Amino acid sequence: MSVKEKFKRTGAFVIDFSIVKMFAQVLIGGVYYAIMGVSLRHPQASGLLSSYGEAALPILLAICVFILIIFIGMYLGYHWVCYRYLGNSLARFFMRVNVVSRADGKPVDKKTYFEREFYKIALCVCTIGIYALYSAAQLYAFERSPYHDNRYSTRVDVD
Repeated sequence: MSVKEKFKRTGAFVIDFSIVKMFAQVLIGGVYYAIMGVSLRHPQASGLLSSYGEAALPILLAICVFILIIFIGMYLGYHWVCYRYLGNSLARFFMRVNVVSRADGKPVDKKTYFEREFYKIALCVCTIGIYALYSAAQLYAFERSPYHDNRYSTRVDVD
C-alpha cells in the first residue's frame, strides 16, 4: 500500500468521524436537555448531581459511558446507511478509497466491513474516554488527583 493510499484512508476516517460527530452532538444535546428537565421538575433529584452529593460522580461517569455508547452506535448506524446505499462510507466514496480484503484484494463482505468499523471506532473512542473514566474513578475511590493535574494544581480544598 502506498503512502498516498494510507493518507487517503486516514483522511476518510477523520472525515467520517467528523460527520458522525455532528449527528451525535444532536443526540448528546438531547440527553443533556433531558437531564436538565428532570432536575428542574424534581428538585430533590438535582441534589444527586450537586458537587457535594455522594452519587454525583458515579452518575456523571454513567452519563459519560452512555455518551460513548451513543457515539459508537451513531458511527455504526452511519456506516450501515452508507454501506447499504453506496457500498462504502461517504468519505471513502468521494475519495475513491476501496475497502478490500488484505488476503486476496477482493471487496469485503458486509460482516467483515462492520467488524472492522466497530473495532476501529470502539478502540478510538474508548481510548479517548477511558482516561476520563479512570481519573474520575481514582478521585472517587482514593481521592487522588488526576495525572494531568500535577503540574498546575487546580484542585480547590474546601475547609
